[in-house]
Amino acid sequence: MGLRRIQDGFVAEAREIVMQTLELPVAEEKTDYGVIRKKCGADLKRNISKQTQRRPLIMPVILEI
Repeated sequence: MGLRRIQDGFVAEAREIVMQTLELPVAEEKTDYGVIRKKCGADLKRNISKQTQRRPLIMPVILEI
């Protein structure tokens, strides 16, 4: 199963996973971008692996505004 077959709603679902991950951490973790980046990457990788039966390379990038 290729990524093109599951693209419908794929980005929206990935966005929801990241938003759920960002809602969970305690105050100390919210200030540490490295921890947040690792958690988001792990959650996305777990979800994508279940959907595609492949091991994706996830490279989360956090920009401070």
